Formats: sequence, C-alpha cells, structure tokens
Amino acid sequence: MNKNLEYLQNCIGKSTKEEGLGAVSKWINGTLIFAEEGHLKLTFKVLDTWLNPAKTFHGGMAATLIDDVMGMTVYSLGNEIFYSTVNLTLDFLSFALAGDEITVEAKVVRKGISVINIEGFIYKRKKLLVKASSNLVNSGMKVF
Repeated sequence: MNKNLEYLQNCIGKSTKEEGLGAVSKWINGTLIFAEEGHLKLTFKVLDTWLNPAKTFHGGMAATLIDDVMGMTVYSLGNEIFYSTVNLTLDFLSFALAGDEITVEAKVVRKGISVINIEGFIYKRKKLLVKASSNLVNSGMKVF
C-alpha cells in the first residue's frame, strides 16, 4: 500500500495551506484536484504579489509552483527516500494575470533508482502557459 498516495488522495479538494507537505506548499496555497501515483494537478489563484513589473505572472513564481508540484508528485510514488531537484528547465509560452486561476500539473516520465525524470505544465483554462522538465536525485535522506 502506498501511504503517500493515500494521504494525497485524502487531501483532494483541500488547500495546501492546511495540508501542505512543507513550508513552500503552505505558502503558495494551492488546491489539490487530482492525485494518482506519479501524476498530480493543483489549482492556484495568481496573486498580485506573484507579478513581474509588466504585471504578468512572474517566471520565478512559475518555477516555484511547478517545482513544488513536481516534488509532491515524486512523493506520490511512495518512496521512503527524499528526492531533490537537480535541474529545472522551463519554457514560458504565454502569461497569466492577477486573479487568473491556473492549473499546475506534473507527471513522472521515468522512475529510476537514483534519478526520477518528470515533466510539468501550467495551464490557464486549456491554454498552455509553461512547460517544464526536471530530474530529481535520490538524496539518501528519509522522507519526513
């Protein structure tokens, strides 16, 4: 039985502010809407404090959201060992504005013993805003 996935599935519809897996998850305050092993989706409302000087969704915030959701997705695999981000590549394809609802999705592409490859996406409705890829490495540290 995968207790990590069971925990996440019990959090569907709840805010990460209350049920987050770490300080960043609580701070970004998303809502988990879908959880399968190796595949998660969360929704977020773009806040004024997440904007760049052009008043669009800041790339650094996009990276923060997608990296956090990718980490939660790796957690959904039920690993007993913590995996840490090695790299994160993002392509910014469009933008969002304050008040927009966005969906952040992550899917494991390949789970190896040492490295997990994962992809992520940010959507506004069905429009793709950001696509990302990352590798996470086995840290050797126990999951909390």
